[in-house]
Amino acid sequence: MRKTAQAGFTLIEVMIASVASMAVIAPAIAVMFSAFNWYAEIQSQIGLNREARQAFDLVGNGAKMNGNGNDASPYLYGVRGRKAAPGGTLRSNYTLQYQSNNLTATGDSIAGMTVTCTAAGVPLPDCVGTETKTVAGWVGNDLSLNTTSRSVTGRTVETMVTISDPFQAQRTPNSASASATYRTIFTLNRDIADP
Repeated sequence: MRKTAQAGFTLIEVMIASVASMAVIAPAIAVMFSAFNWYAEIQSQIGLNREARQAFDLVGNGAKMNGNGNDASPYLYGVRGRKAAPGGTLRSNYTLQYQSNNLTATGDSIAGMTVTCTAAGVPLPDCVGTETKTVAGWVGNDLSLNTTSRSVTGRTVETMVTISDPFQAQRTPNSASASATYRTIFTLNRDIADP
């Protein structure tokens, strides 16, 4: 009686094929997860740039509001429409709060979230030590309006803001990549007193 050959693979052949497949798939999976992290960082940088543009637009150019201000107009004057730079804090709970002409405009806000600080400046720029902060916006530090050291004949204001992505700051190993500092110079164009 003659035996017929069985079709199929031996155990050794299956094991060799599995190891060869894993040698190809493992690096591909590692590259895929690196791409996900890279994508999240790029999205965070795009968000930081968007928030900085919005903050500078509001602080520099102002806004038209629904109500009327001190001068009976609906205009919240930006630095370019003022005689003097605004004073005081320009953020509240990490959200931009700009006031002019007895009107107030706010920047983008997010649902309040709690961020746990682990060290000075980690994960948010204004962390002092180990504390928790309730974050509802993107403004990482108070806006700085410098009217002295960079001023040209008292008519320019250097504006600096640090924007932080609170979501990315908590999940990335390098929280510094979730914040960026932006600077620009605005000219004070009003010759009469601010309303």
